[in-house]
Amino acid sequence: MGAFTTSYGGIANRVGVQAVARLLEVGQPLMVTQRYAQVDNAKLHSGNTIKWRRFEAFAVSTAPLAEGVPPAVQPLVKSDYTAVLQQFGAVTELTDVCVMLSEDNPLDVAVKLSGRQMAQTIESVTIDMLKAGTTVYYSGTATTRATVSAAPVRGDFRKIARGFDRNDGMPITSIVAPTPNVGTMGCEPAFIAMGHTDLEPDIRNITGFKTYVEYGTPGAKQPGEVGQVERFRFILTRMFTPWLAGGTTTTTMLNNGSAPSSSLACDVYPIICVAENGYAVVRLQGLKSVSIKVRQPDGDPDSGDALAQKGTVGWKTMYACAITNEYWVARLECACTANPT
Repeated sequence: MGAFTTSYGGIANRVGVQAVARLLEVGQPLMVTQRYAQVDNAKLHSGNTIKWRRFEAFAVSTAPLAEGVPPAVQPLVKSDYTAVLQQFGAVTELTDVCVMLSEDNPLDVAVKLSGRQMAQTIESVTIDMLKAGTTVYYSGTATTRATVSAAPVRGDFRKIARGFDRNDGMPITSIVAPTPNVGTMGCEPAFIAMGHTDLEPDIRNITGFKTYVEYGTPGAKQPGEVGQVERFRFILTRMFTPWLAGGTTTTTMLNNGSAPSSSLACDVYPIICVAENGYAVVRLQGLKSVSIKVRQPDGDPDSGDALAQKGTVGWKTMYACAITNEYWVARLECACTANPT
Protein backbone atom coordinates (compact mmCIF):
# COMPACT_ATOMS: atom_id res chain seq x y z
CA MET A 1 0.00 0.00 0.00
CA GLY A 2 2.79 2.29 -1.00
CA ALA A 3 0.63 5.38 -1.53
CA PHE A 4 -0.44 5.91 2.07
CA THR A 5 1.15 8.64 4.16
CA THR A 6 3.57 7.81 6.92
CA SER A 7 3.61 10.17 9.91
CA TYR A 8 6.08 10.04 12.76
CA GLY A 9 4.42 12.16 15.42
CA GLY A 10 6.77 13.41 18.11
CA ILE A 11 10.08 11.94 16.88
CA ALA A 12 12.46 13.02 14.16
CA ASN A 13 11.74 11.88 10.61
CA ARG A 14 14.95 9.86 10.43
CA VAL A 15 14.06 7.90 13.57
CA GLY A 16 10.53 7.39 12.28
CA VAL A 17 11.76 5.83 9.04
CA GLN A 18 13.96 3.45 10.98
CA ALA A 19 11.06 2.52 13.24
CA VAL A 20 8.78 1.68 10.32
CA ALA A 21 11.47 -0.42 8.68
CA ARG A 22 12.01 -2.26 11.96
CA LEU A 23 8.29 -2.89 12.36
CA LEU A 24 8.13 -4.47 8.92
CA GLU A 25 11.30 -6.45 9.54
CA VAL A 26 9.70 -7.99 12.63
CA GLY A 27 6.37 -8.59 10.94
CA GLN A 28 7.17 -9.80 7.42
CA PRO A 29 8.66 -13.25 8.20
CA LEU A 30 5.49 -14.06 10.17
CA MET A 31 3.18 -13.23 7.25
CA VAL A 32 3.04 -16.56 5.45
CA THR A 33 -0.06 -15.91 3.37
CA GLN A 34 1.36 -12.68 1.92
CA ARG A 35 4.13 -14.54 0.08
CA TYR A 36 1.98 -16.61 -2.25
CA ALA A 37 -0.69 -14.11 -3.27
CA GLN A 38 -1.15 -11.84 -6.23
CA VAL A 39 -0.09 -8.50 -4.74
CA ASP A 40 -1.36 -5.02 -5.56
CA ASN A 41 -0.96 -1.50 -4.22
CA ALA A 42 -3.88 0.59 -3.00
CA LYS A 43 -3.90 4.05 -4.56
CA LEU A 44 -4.65 7.25 -2.72
CA HIS A 45 -7.98 8.93 -3.51
CA SER A 46 -9.28 5.84 -5.36
CA GLY A 47 -12.08 4.73 -3.04
CA ASN A 48 -12.20 1.89 -0.56
CA THR A 49 -12.98 -0.98 -2.94
CA ILE A 50 -10.25 -3.08 -4.56
CA LYS A 51 -11.21 -4.99 -7.71
CA TRP A 52 -9.38 -7.83 -9.40
CA ARG A 53 -10.44 -8.94 -12.89
CA ARG A 54 -9.93 -12.24 -14.67
CA PHE A 55 -10.84 -13.03 -18.29
CA GLU A 56 -12.03 -16.55 -19.05
CA ALA A 57 -10.09 -18.52 -21.66
CA PHE A 58 -11.63 -19.00 -25.09
CA ALA A 59 -12.99 -22.47 -25.84
CA VAL A 60 -11.02 -24.53 -28.35
CA SER A 61 -12.33 -23.85 -31.87
CA THR A 62 -12.22 -27.15 -33.77
CA ALA A 63 -15.01 -26.57 -36.34
CA PRO A 64 -13.61 -25.72 -39.78
CA LEU A 65 -14.70 -22.42 -41.31
CA ALA A 66 -17.21 -22.47 -44.12
CA GLU A 67 -16.02 -20.79 -47.26
CA GLY A 68 -17.00 -17.13 -47.30
CA VAL A 69 -18.88 -17.39 -44.01
CA PRO A 70 -17.39 -15.52 -41.03
CA PRO A 71 -17.48 -17.40 -37.73
CA ALA A 72 -19.78 -16.45 -34.90
CA VAL A 73 -18.40 -13.69 -32.72
CA GLN A 74 -17.05 -14.91 -29.40
CA PRO A 75 -17.37 -12.56 -26.43
CA LEU A 76 -14.78 -11.65 -23.85
CA VAL A 77 -16.04 -13.10 -20.57
CA LYS A 78 -14.72 -11.48 -17.43
CA SER A 79 -15.03 -12.25 -13.74
CA ASP A 80 -14.59 -9.44 -11.22
CA TYR A 81 -13.63 -10.06 -7.60
CA THR A 82 -13.84 -7.24 -5.09
CA ALA A 83 -12.86 -6.58 -1.50
CA VAL A 84 -13.38 -3.51 0.66
CA LEU A 85 -10.31 -1.84 2.14
CA GLN A 86 -10.54 -1.74 5.91
CA GLN A 87 -8.33 0.01 8.42
CA PHE A 88 -6.57 -1.91 11.17
CA GLY A 89 -4.34 -0.62 13.95
CA ALA A 90 -3.54 -0.33 17.65
CA VAL A 91 -1.95 2.09 20.14
CA THR A 92 0.42 1.56 23.08
CA GLU A 93 0.84 4.14 25.84
CA LEU A 94 4.23 5.12 27.29
CA THR A 95 4.81 7.34 30.32
CA ASP A 96 7.71 9.64 31.04
CA VAL A 97 8.56 7.60 34.15
CA CYS A 98 8.69 4.41 32.07
CA VAL A 99 10.99 6.02 29.52
CA MET A 100 13.29 7.56 32.16
CA LEU A 101 13.60 4.57 34.51
CA SER A 102 13.20 1.46 32.38
CA GLU A 103 16.35 -0.51 31.69
CA ASP A 104 14.89 -1.40 28.29
CA ASN A 105 14.23 0.94 25.40
CA PRO A 106 10.43 1.30 25.55
CA LEU A 107 10.21 2.66 22.00
CA ASP A 108 12.14 -0.27 20.58
CA VAL A 109 10.07 -2.78 22.56
CA ALA A 110 6.78 -1.17 21.51
CA VAL A 111 7.77 -1.13 17.84
CA LYS A 112 8.84 -4.78 17.89
CA LEU A 113 5.64 -5.89 19.59
CA SER A 114 3.59 -3.72 17.24
CA GLY A 115 5.29 -5.37 14.27
CA ARG A 116 4.30 -8.79 15.53
CA GLN A 117 0.77 -7.59 16.26
CA MET A 118 0.44 -6.07 12.80
CA ALA A 119 1.64 -9.28 11.14
CA GLN A 120 -0.68 -11.51 13.15
CA THR A 121 -3.64 -9.20 12.52
CA ILE A 122 -3.21 -9.19 8.74
CA GLU A 123 -2.39 -12.89 8.72
CA SER A 124 -5.54 -13.71 10.69
CA VAL A 125 -7.74 -11.68 8.34
CA THR A 126 -6.24 -13.38 5.29
CA ILE A 127 -6.48 -16.88 6.74
CA ASP A 128 -10.14 -16.37 7.62
CA MET A 129 -10.74 -15.39 3.99
CA LEU A 130 -8.91 -18.47 2.68
CA LYS A 131 -10.71 -20.80 5.10
CA ALA A 132 -14.02 -19.61 3.67
CA GLY A 133 -13.20 -20.84 0.14
CA THR A 134 -15.70 -23.08 -1.63
CA THR A 135 -13.34 -25.79 -2.94
CA VAL A 136 -12.96 -28.31 -0.13
CA TYR A 137 -11.61 -31.83 0.29
CA TYR A 138 -11.81 -34.11 3.34
CA SER A 139 -9.24 -36.57 4.65
CA GLY A 140 -9.93 -40.29 4.76
CA THR A 141 -13.49 -41.32 4.01
CA ALA A 142 -15.08 -38.15 5.39
CA THR A 143 -17.62 -36.30 3.28
CA THR A 144 -18.27 -33.38 5.66
CA ARG A 145 -16.37 -31.58 8.38
CA ALA A 146 -18.42 -33.37 11.03
CA THR A 147 -17.22 -36.77 9.75
CA VAL A 148 -13.48 -35.98 9.63
CA SER A 149 -11.32 -38.33 11.73
CA ALA A 150 -8.17 -39.03 9.69
CA ALA A 151 -4.77 -37.41 9.32
CA PRO A 152 -3.69 -36.22 5.85
CA VAL A 153 -2.16 -38.71 3.41
CA ARG A 154 -0.50 -38.48 0.01
CA GLY A 155 -3.72 -39.37 -1.82
CA ASP A 156 -5.42 -36.23 -0.47
CA PHE A 157 -2.87 -34.00 -2.17
CA ARG A 158 -2.95 -36.01 -5.38
CA LYS A 159 -6.68 -35.29 -5.57
CA ILE A 160 -6.08 -31.59 -5.00
CA ALA A 161 -3.32 -31.51 -7.64
CA ARG A 162 -5.68 -33.20 -10.08
CA GLY A 163 -8.30 -30.55 -9.35
CA PHE A 164 -5.77 -27.77 -9.98
CA ASP A 165 -4.67 -29.39 -13.24
CA ARG A 166 -8.23 -29.80 -14.49
CA ASN A 167 -8.81 -26.08 -13.95
CA ASP A 168 -5.48 -24.88 -15.38
CA GLY A 169 -4.03 -24.04 -11.97
CA MET A 170 -0.31 -23.38 -12.35
CA PRO A 171 2.47 -24.02 -9.82
CA ILE A 172 3.81 -20.97 -8.01
CA THR A 173 7.18 -19.86 -9.39
CA SER A 174 7.79 -16.58 -7.54
CA ILE A 175 6.90 -15.27 -4.12
CA VAL A 176 6.91 -11.98 -2.25
CA ALA A 177 10.26 -11.77 -0.51
CA PRO A 178 9.96 -11.95 3.32
CA THR A 179 11.91 -8.70 3.83
CA PRO A 180 11.05 -5.02 4.37
CA ASN A 181 12.00 -4.34 0.74
CA VAL A 182 9.49 -4.32 -2.08
CA GLY A 183 10.04 -7.17 -4.53
CA THR A 184 9.65 -10.83 -5.36
CA MET A 185 12.04 -13.75 -5.46
CA GLY A 186 12.03 -16.90 -7.53
CA CYS A 187 11.22 -20.31 -6.07
CA GLU A 188 11.06 -23.88 -7.31
CA PRO A 189 7.74 -24.43 -9.15
CA ALA A 190 5.26 -26.05 -6.75
CA PHE A 191 1.83 -25.78 -5.28
CA ILE A 192 1.88 -24.39 -1.73
CA ALA A 193 0.17 -26.08 1.23
CA MET A 194 -0.21 -23.93 4.36
CA GLY A 195 -1.27 -25.37 7.70
CA HIS A 196 -0.85 -25.44 11.47
CA THR A 197 2.40 -26.43 13.15
CA ASP A 198 0.52 -29.18 15.06
CA LEU A 199 0.36 -31.11 11.77
CA GLU A 200 4.12 -31.36 11.26
CA PRO A 201 4.45 -34.98 12.53
CA ASP A 202 1.57 -36.12 10.32
CA ILE A 203 3.01 -34.33 7.29
CA ARG A 204 6.42 -35.90 7.88
CA ASN A 205 4.71 -39.31 7.97
CA ILE A 206 3.12 -38.85 4.53
CA THR A 207 4.50 -41.35 2.03
CA GLY A 208 7.09 -39.67 -0.17
CA PHE A 209 7.78 -36.75 2.18
CA LYS A 210 11.21 -35.19 1.85
CA THR A 211 12.70 -32.50 4.03
CA TYR A 212 13.91 -29.19 2.66
CA VAL A 213 17.53 -30.32 3.07
CA GLU A 214 16.86 -32.94 0.40
CA TYR A 215 15.91 -30.30 -2.16
CA GLY A 216 18.20 -29.80 -5.10
CA THR A 217 18.63 -26.20 -3.91
CA PRO A 218 18.47 -26.23 -0.07
CA GLY A 219 18.85 -22.45 0.08
CA ALA A 220 15.39 -22.11 -1.43
CA LYS A 221 13.71 -23.03 1.86
CA GLN A 222 11.05 -20.52 2.97
CA PRO A 223 10.43 -19.46 6.59
CA GLY A 224 8.13 -22.04 8.16
CA GLU A 225 8.78 -24.62 5.45
CA VAL A 226 9.18 -28.23 6.64
CA GLY A 227 9.38 -30.14 3.37
CA GLN A 228 7.68 -31.36 0.23
CA VAL A 229 5.36 -34.14 -0.92
CA GLU A 230 5.39 -34.57 -4.68
CA ARG A 231 4.16 -31.23 -6.10
CA PHE A 232 3.35 -29.56 -2.76
CA ARG A 233 5.66 -27.56 -0.48
CA PHE A 234 4.43 -27.37 3.12
CA ILE A 235 4.59 -24.09 5.08
CA LEU A 236 3.45 -24.24 8.71
CA THR A 237 2.44 -21.55 11.19
CA ARG A 238 0.34 -21.63 14.33
CA MET A 239 -2.00 -19.04 12.79
CA PHE A 240 -3.96 -21.71 10.87
CA THR A 241 -6.15 -22.55 13.83
CA PRO A 242 -8.46 -25.61 13.74
CA TRP A 243 -12.18 -25.92 14.28
CA LEU A 244 -12.12 -27.33 17.80
CA ALA A 245 -14.08 -30.56 18.26
CA GLY A 246 -15.46 -30.09 14.75
CA GLY A 247 -15.01 -33.69 13.57
CA THR A 248 -16.31 -37.09 14.55
CA THR A 249 -15.45 -39.02 17.72
CA THR A 250 -12.08 -40.75 17.97
CA THR A 251 -9.53 -41.76 20.60
CA THR A 252 -6.38 -41.06 18.57
CA MET A 253 -6.78 -37.49 17.29
CA LEU A 254 -6.43 -34.18 19.09
CA ASN A 255 -9.52 -32.87 20.85
CA ASN A 256 -9.46 -29.23 21.96
CA GLY A 257 -5.70 -29.32 21.44
CA SER A 258 -5.08 -32.30 23.75
CA ALA A 259 -4.92 -36.08 23.52
CA PRO A 260 -8.39 -37.41 24.48
CA SER A 261 -8.78 -39.81 27.41
CA SER A 262 -11.91 -41.27 25.79
CA SER A 263 -13.68 -41.16 22.44
CA LEU A 264 -14.27 -37.46 21.73
CA ALA A 265 -14.92 -35.27 18.71
CA CYS A 266 -11.59 -34.47 17.06
CA ASP A 267 -10.35 -31.04 16.05
CA VAL A 268 -10.51 -30.34 12.33
CA TYR A 269 -7.45 -28.63 10.82
CA PRO A 270 -7.46 -26.73 7.52
CA ILE A 271 -4.59 -27.14 5.07
CA ILE A 272 -4.91 -24.39 2.47
CA CYS A 273 -3.45 -25.40 -0.90
CA VAL A 274 -2.92 -22.71 -3.52
CA ALA A 275 -1.93 -22.44 -7.15
CA GLU A 276 -0.52 -19.30 -8.76
CA ASN A 277 -2.80 -16.23 -8.56
CA GLY A 278 -5.46 -18.11 -6.62
CA TYR A 279 -5.96 -15.18 -4.26
CA ALA A 280 -4.97 -11.53 -4.06
CA VAL A 281 -3.94 -9.11 -1.32
CA VAL A 282 -3.01 -5.47 -1.01
CA ARG A 283 0.76 -5.27 -0.81
CA LEU A 284 2.11 -4.73 2.71
CA GLN A 285 5.68 -3.78 1.94
CA GLY A 286 7.75 -0.65 1.68
CA LEU A 287 8.22 2.19 4.12
CA LYS A 288 4.78 3.67 3.48
CA SER A 289 2.80 0.46 3.79
CA VAL A 290 2.25 0.91 7.53
CA SER A 291 1.68 4.26 9.18
CA ILE A 292 3.45 4.34 12.55
CA LYS A 293 2.86 7.29 14.85
CA VAL A 294 5.03 7.98 17.86
CA ARG A 295 4.50 10.71 20.48
CA GLN A 296 7.28 10.92 23.03
CA PRO A 297 6.55 11.72 26.69
CA ASP A 298 7.90 15.14 27.66
CA GLY A 299 6.99 16.41 24.21
CA ASP A 300 4.49 19.15 23.56
CA PRO A 301 1.68 19.15 26.16
CA ASP A 302 -1.93 18.98 25.05
CA SER A 303 -5.25 19.71 26.72
CA GLY A 304 -5.52 16.20 28.14
CA ASP A 305 -1.91 15.93 29.29
CA ALA A 306 -0.79 19.28 30.66
CA LEU A 307 2.56 17.97 31.94
CA ALA A 308 3.33 15.84 28.88
CA GLN A 309 3.54 12.73 31.04
CA LYS A 310 2.23 10.34 28.43
CA GLY A 311 3.37 9.24 25.02
CA THR A 312 2.10 6.70 22.50
CA VAL A 313 3.32 4.26 19.86
CA GLY A 314 0.70 3.23 17.32
CA TRP A 315 0.36 1.63 13.91
CA LYS A 316 -2.34 1.51 11.30
CA THR A 317 -2.76 0.19 7.80
CA MET A 318 -5.40 -0.33 5.14
CA TYR A 319 -5.89 -3.89 3.90
CA ALA A 320 -8.05 -6.01 1.62
CA CYS A 321 -7.88 -9.57 0.31
CA ALA A 322 -10.00 -11.94 -1.79
CA ILE A 323 -9.97 -15.32 -3.51
CA THR A 324 -9.72 -14.57 -7.22
CA ASN A 325 -10.24 -18.12 -8.51
CA GLU A 326 -12.06 -20.63 -6.32
CA TYR A 327 -10.63 -23.51 -8.37
CA TRP A 328 -7.07 -22.47 -7.55
CA VAL A 329 -7.52 -22.37 -3.76
CA ALA A 330 -8.41 -25.68 -2.12
CA ARG A 331 -8.98 -26.49 1.54
CA LEU A 332 -8.18 -29.94 2.93
CA GLU A 333 -9.92 -30.59 6.24
CA CYS A 334 -8.18 -33.23 8.32
CA ALA A 335 -7.50 -34.42 11.86
CA CYS A 336 -4.22 -34.29 13.78
CA THR A 337 -2.65 -37.35 15.44
CA ALA A 338 -2.67 -36.88 19.21
CA ASN A 339 0.38 -39.04 20.01
CA PRO A 340 2.63 -39.18 16.93
CA THR A 341 5.35 -41.82 16.84
